[in-house]
Amino acid sequence: MKLSKIDPKSLTNEELWNVVCGDIADDGASAEYAIILGGCLDECALRARAAAQLYREGRVRYFIPSGGVERSLENGEMILEANYMKRVLLDEGVPNNSIIIENQARSTKENMICSALVMNRKSPSYPNKDVIIVSSVTHLQRAKALAMTFLPRMMKIHLYPAYPQIPLDEWLANEKNLQRLKNAIRLTKDLIYQGIVDDIEIKA
Repeated sequence: MKLSKIDPKSLTNEELWNVVCGDIADDGASAEYAIILGGCLDECALRARAAAQLYREGRVRYFIPSGGVERSLENGEMILEANYMKRVLLDEGVPNNSIIIENQARSTKENMICSALVMNRKSPSYPNKDVIIVSSVTHLQRAKALAMTFLPRMMKIHLYPAYPQIPLDEWLANEKNLQRLKNAIRLTKDLIYQGIVDDIEIKA
């Protein structure tokens, strides 16, 4: 079934998860670059820690934390998403010379466009390289669709999901998380209806 035909209101909690996250998986690939997508600070930290695992496994040379939205820390300090993710990466042992900040993007679409510019400046031959997109598992369906549209067609796109840090049944029992899944479907369907991304085939 195509994603554009799915009504989130008709789905069970488990079906919501499967529609948004069922096809998202780490394929074990290595790449020259990993793009880490911004979000709220909790999600930024989750995604950056997941990306650091790629460093420990020796699978990525350069990390691009991407996000230009300003967020507020508990102490009142204001910080851009990309800068916060860099802090987490450094804390996790990723060396400074492997991190390339992208702090202009304010949406997932802009994450792709701005990160492509960063890669182009760093490596003129980058369109022929693989790239890994790192984000929360609930975000990667839409992120992949936008990456396929706005990153160079020659690039091979891989996904590296950051999963919730609690058991799935407990995570799905939270109404806020269910709304996140519904919003993920809605936002991707909006992109499909606008003709920005191709429709997505959802496995039964």
